[in-house]
Amino acid sequence: LSAALGPEFAFAQSKVLDVLMPPSAVRKEALAMFEEKSGIRVRAAPYVSPTNNRGKLLSGARFDALVTLSDLVKPNLNEAVDRKLLLPFDAAKVPNIENLAPLFKPDLLVKDGKPYAVPIYWGFNPVLYNRKFIKDGDPLTDSYSLLLDDRYKGRVAIRDDAHESLHMVALCMGHKEPAAMDAKDLKEVTKFLISKKGNFRALWSKFAEAVQLMGSGEVHAMFGWLLMRTTLQRQGMDVVSNHPKEGLLWWVHAAFLPAAAERPNEGQQWVDFLISKEWGRKLTELSGVPSTSRLAKESFTPEQQKTYGYDTLDSGKPLVRLGAPAHMDLWLEAWSEF
Repeated sequence: LSAALGPEFAFAQSKVLDVLMPPSAVRKEALAMFEEKSGIRVRAAPYVSPTNNRGKLLSGARFDALVTLSDLVKPNLNEAVDRKLLLPFDAAKVPNIENLAPLFKPDLLVKDGKPYAVPIYWGFNPVLYNRKFIKDGDPLTDSYSLLLDDRYKGRVAIRDDAHESLHMVALCMGHKEPAAMDAKDLKEVTKFLISKKGNFRALWSKFAEAVQLMGSGEVHAMFGWLLMRTTLQRQGMDVVSNHPKEGLLWWVHAAFLPAAAERPNEGQQWVDFLISKEWGRKLTELSGVPSTSRLAKESFTPEQQKTYGYDTLDSGKPLVRLGAPAHMDLWLEAWSEF
């Protein structure tokens, strides 16, 4: 068909990339900037969650690039490479790898000297609360427990996601490393969560749904994302985020090249753009999400870096990496029970 329609049609067809990535990676501004710069149009598939993306990646996803939490893939990296599910990145085609902040170099997930992941941005999942209803003086604003306390029954929401929400509840129950919980610990966390089920106004699964819950005043606090905080603030709401005393859950989103990718070279070009100084700075300005690019961070003044959260990892406050449970299947079963 392409031959029949002429070379222009075939060229246009080759200039479309199919990707599966979270909202912050495929903002319309990024798509427009990249297309103008490269002539390549990026087509984003509907996003559900990091665990969903991990499942697709490890089952042979047919995308040109895919983003999920690097921690979720790391335990399966050797198997995925051996099963030929992943392609390595060519550093020559992703030159901005050299400009990654040193902290994120381990997220390249190197095997046999080749990187199989490229960290593109990072962040943390705090409690977002509306200061119209919940005042800063409330001691629970310093804790994830704000979402579990009976005082706010019916006015809070958490994410409909086993990985993130079980991490959060486990921290509240005193587990310093939730991903390392055994079956007994997980059972106790599940039991406690079920006992608090009536406290939750909703379990959100999509970005727009979460923003609507807060924007309408239906919920006063929720377990959320930095991009949600930025979006709500731009709507004129006095919504802030906290740094829970139990340990702030933080993560790194990394790009992968599925072996079934039809356009891996263009996919690497897209990933290189995502970690460029130009887009890294714009991403932070637009969404409040920090880039893994050292140059993007350094383009901000120290005060701006603090405002955007770049200083969070150096704050000295407790942090907990959103890690990969040894038995994700048990976590999914626990969430289904809840």
